Amino acid sequence: MESSELRILIVEDDPIIATDIKLLLRKEGLQVVGHAKNAIRAYDLLVSTSPNFIILDIHLGTGPTGIDVAEIIQNKYNLPYIFLTSFSDTDTLSAAQEQGPYGYLVKPFQEKTLLTTIAIAWSNYQRLATKNELNFDKLEANLTTQEKAICQLLFSGDSYKQICETLAISINTLKFHVKNIYSKLGVTGRAELTHKLLS
Repeated sequence: MESSELRILIVEDDPIIATDIKLLLRKEGLQVVGHAKNAIRAYDLLVSTSPNFIILDIHLGTGPTGIDVAEIIQNKYNLPYIFLTSFSDTDTLSAAQEQGPYGYLVKPFQEKTLLTTIAIAWSNYQRLATKNELNFDKLEANLTTQEKAICQLLFSGDSYKQICETLAISINTLKFHVKNIYSKLGVTGRAELTHKLLS
């Protein structure tokens, strides 16, 4: 990972966790451009600090959530981000997956896991930026035409909402297809899917 390339914004309401992350990243030579403890501050820092990578807590106390911030990041800035959360329940995971993060970590996490997740997410983002069309012939899985279309949109970084609008399908239909795609390709999430499609 080229540390000089990354300009990281941390969006985390717990000041102790935010400080720990900031110190870890700086120790590894990574640039932290700001810290927001809520969504409103995050929106301001997205404009004023021009980050190119965001570490985003899902639960930010009162007001808009990290999911809301992710939607803005996705639709307006198209930047890579990873989610942090203390919650690993199905509803939280499902809501997070719909936004299409490049990674997802449950607190508490190990320092090495955070650094590895950032490195993989950044690498996938950079490769996605230079690659538009996927070659499905190299995959051993037999994907349907609809599944290939969904893969392409997932690969492009579209949120579940955007994919549903593009393909004119319901969220439940999309979730059904995504579950089948992940099963056929032997992956557990978008980051693994992207890695598989790029390898």
